Amino acid sequence: MSEEILNAIIKLLAIVAAEDDVTVEERAFIETYLKDSLDTETASRFLSVFDELIRNDQQVEDSKKIRQICSQINLEQTAQQKVVIILNLVILIAADGIVSKRENELLYEIAGHLNIPKNVTDLIKAFVIYQERSKIISSNILIVDDGSHEVNSKCKHHLVPNFAGFIFILRIPELEMHFAKYIGEENIFLNGSIMRNDKIYNFSTGSVIKLQNETLYHSEVAGKFRELAAASHLSFIAQDLTFKFKSGKIGLQEINLEEESGKLIALMGGSGAGKSTLLNVLNGNETPSSGSVRINGIDIHQDKKDIEGIIGYVPQDDLLIEELTVFDNLYYAAKLCFRNYSDKRLRVLVNKTLEALGLFETKHLKVGSPLDKTISGGQRKRLNIGLELLREPAVMFVDEPTSGLSSRDSENIMDLLKELSLKGKLVFVVIHQPSEEIFKMFDKLLILDVGGYQIYYGNPTEAVSYFKEAVNMVDHGRSSNPEQIFNIIESKVVNEFGNFTNKRKISPKEWRDHFVKKISIPSIKEQQTVPPKNLKIPNKFKQLVIFMLRDLKSKISNRQYLTINLLEGPFLALLLAFIVRYLPEDASTYHFNDNDNIPVFFFMSIIVALFMGLTVSAEEIIKDRKVLKREEFLNLSRLSYLFSKVFILFSLSAIQTLSFVIIGELILEIKGMTLSFWITLFSVSCFANSLGLIISSAFKSAITVYILIPLLIIPQIILSGIVVSFDKLNPVITAKDKVPMIGEVMTSRWAFEALAVEQFVNNEYEKNFYEQDLHMADAEFKTVYLFPKLESNLEYVQLHKGETDPKMRKEVSHRLATVKNEFEKLLELIGKDKFPSLSDLKVETYDQELHQISMKFISDLNRHYNKIYKIANEEKQEILRSLTESKADLANFNQLQQAYDNEAIAFMVKNTGTAHRIIEHKNELIQKIYPIFNIPDHPDHVFDFRAQFFQPVKHFGGRYFSTPSFNILVIWSMIIFLFIVLYFDWLRKLLSGFSRK
Repeated sequence: MSEEILNAIIKLLAIVAAEDDVTVEERAFIETYLKDSLDTETASRFLSVFDELIRNDQQVEDSKKIRQICSQINLEQTAQQKVVIILNLVILIAADGIVSKRENELLYEIAGHLNIPKNVTDLIKAFVIYQERSKIISSNILIVDDGSHEVNSKCKHHLVPNFAGFIFILRIPELEMHFAKYIGEENIFLNGSIMRNDKIYNFSTGSVIKLQNETLYHSEVAGKFRELAAASHLSFIAQDLTFKFKSGKIGLQEINLEEESGKLIALMGGSGAGKSTLLNVLNGNETPSSGSVRINGIDIHQDKKDIEGIIGYVPQDDLLIEELTVFDNLYYAAKLCFRNYSDKRLRVLVNKTLEALGLFETKHLKVGSPLDKTISGGQRKRLNIGLELLREPAVMFVDEPTSGLSSRDSENIMDLLKELSLKGKLVFVVIHQPSEEIFKMFDKLLILDVGGYQIYYGNPTEAVSYFKEAVNMVDHGRSSNPEQIFNIIESKVVNEFGNFTNKRKISPKEWRDHFVKKISIPSIKEQQTVPPKNLKIPNKFKQLVIFMLRDLKSKISNRQYLTINLLEGPFLALLLAFIVRYLPEDASTYHFNDNDNIPVFFFMSIIVALFMGLTVSAEEIIKDRKVLKREEFLNLSRLSYLFSKVFILFSLSAIQTLSFVIIGELILEIKGMTLSFWITLFSVSCFANSLGLIISSAFKSAITVYILIPLLIIPQIILSGIVVSFDKLNPVITAKDKVPMIGEVMTSRWAFEALAVEQFVNNEYEKNFYEQDLHMADAEFKTVYLFPKLESNLEYVQLHKGETDPKMRKEVSHRLATVKNEFEKLLELIGKDKFPSLSDLKVETYDQELHQISMKFISDLNRHYNKIYKIANEEKQEILRSLTESKADLANFNQLQQAYDNEAIAFMVKNTGTAHRIIEHKNELIQKIYPIFNIPDHPDHVFDFRAQFFQPVKHFGGRYFSTPSFNILVIWSMIIFLFIVLYFDWLRKLLSGFSRK
């Protein structure tokens, strides 16, 4: 208290005391008041000031002076301090036993200027003046006696058998302040000091009044006042809780507690004693191995839906969205709790909560990370608690709320939690080493010892005495220093040299046995009504919208994140396109047609899309994990949350890939592919987004996730069919006739094939005569490669069919079987009825006549396909003539080819550089040249979609689809599958299964 304020208070006391001349009793009170508040020298000085004011005949009529004094006090004193001033004024005017009319008027005038309500002043006045039980009529007075005298029914009453005197305890409800007064002759003690008769004492948090037969704890007294105010009672019973970890280690052993609403419970213990484990079992996060936890008779582990919204949880780590402001963190939390609230009502609720938390002035500040702070550690803790306060859970669990905070911030946090308990909430707090002031705030204390043994459960103020007595310490006096408790519990045996050993004097089990013998847990009445819920969870669609808005706002507010992700696509496109803009040495002008690096650009574009999609999503769920842990208690929709992530990430990927495509196409002059190019890269990026979300959900560390990204991308590079040809992979994993199965699961393979086929087949140049090129390529393959191969095989069979050597006979049979298979395919094209004898070729029946028929069949096919080639070639020449009739048309045609037809792409999809243009595999001749003109035929089954790389169409479900469209559908099928994996969290569950093994 400053000297100016003390001067102001002395002036007020002087004004009141001087009204009817200062009596001996009044001056004695002033002297006692000053000596209790100040050191001897200062008390004497201010007593002299008081005497001087009285001698100068203070003008009591001067209301202006009173107002000025009160205004000065209002600027510096809290509401609690001003109540104490009024209390002392009442004691002063009642000191001589007479309260004059003018003194009474002055009292209420001063109280009014100090903003103390009249009903509070009336209550204080009655408490100070009356010494008779019958004259007190207020629900804010508790009378403690033996029940032999009449007490008004409005008062609270506590019976103590054989108690000769009585105690008045006053409660100031607006401020939750308590004062005590004793009338009687017995020796009773307040906090270890004798209570003097008719003297008023501050009965603060942690205080204890000891009678001969009973002890009154502040927490119990406060609970009696709240009894009628509470709208509903809540019982919380934990019975015989045991918990075993997956490793088999015991975490908790037969824990018992019974509590009701309106209590602040401390859970304490040494490191590794099981405090957090107990908290997680009590709040439902962990299921006990045996025993039960019941709220109003409802088992919280078996009937979670029945207590939905009843439990709140504030873990030790921050649960804040760092990119959002203080207001927005609370606002979006409120939106997820109250579907029936209008936006205006939500904002009023949030602002009210911010004011209660002392955070209103910081509402527009971004929360920031612990390393990049914009609000203090204490403010972060209060905001964490505020996230739970919004929905007012009946039971709240708080893990290490003061960890890492200054003593002042710690006291502020605990004041907040105490206030919650005073409002009727049941609050459990895990706390490590509280100060003595914080320790006294708790109503109950549960102490665990190593191994999960419960070794104390009772009032905190009695804990030190309990443990001192257990070890026969001489000093059993009252103490509230929690450090002493653990010094006693963990005290070590001293060896013969006077050094401490690692062995404890009293083992955890011995402490447990002592507890069971000495302390019996008081039973409470278990309520049977379902606890009321304030929670009104929005439907899944509204949750989706809220999650999206929250995520979008957090991303927009993170300018660094937004800038990097929006500029990443254009920058990489600029860099990559600039590097691969190739110009041949003999050319002076860049043409798309001449750029040999277009396939490389397509491929690297796909890898860039994969990379951007993975990096943007890899941390999404990891960074939300703590928030999700808290929201588990709200039973929110996982599907809505995941859809919101998918929507935001897919939208960002759409922007990234579109900007990449536009910049890349402008620099490399790629025309006519904007939509297909973007759809392909967007699909790849969405696949990567989904993959990133899965690993983000499955792994706990962001570092682990980023280590995994190369492991996910490298197979996409190697097994895409571009860096290493599918024909040149390890024989164990390759396939001669189709893309190997390992390639079928690579998104990069589907995407690159889609781009390459789209660019070749549908470019403005090639699409004029693609059909003719297809027929010509098919005819060329058959006449140049297939038919000569068949003739060679037939000549070999005819020449060696009579050989007796087993190897030779096997080769003959093999070659004839290959011819037979190919004949069957060809007969389907021209009709089996024309060459019926070729339907069943066998070595035993293959004679000269059948050989001549077979050779004639091939000869006829040669003529047939030569004719097809000729017709298609003539059609193509006609198209070319029509497009190049004039010099201007020819120039335009040449420009069309230069702008749309890329030789490197054409060379790749035609596969004319292959050394083996036709190969034999499983008695079939496989076409390796011209895959882009090869229509897949003879699928194995109706859903057989597998084909060679770069084939123009895919078969599925008895129909044929263009390769670009089909490949995009395959990628989206993969995305849907990944979302299912993500929703059911299969990867995390699989990894958890491995870790248990």
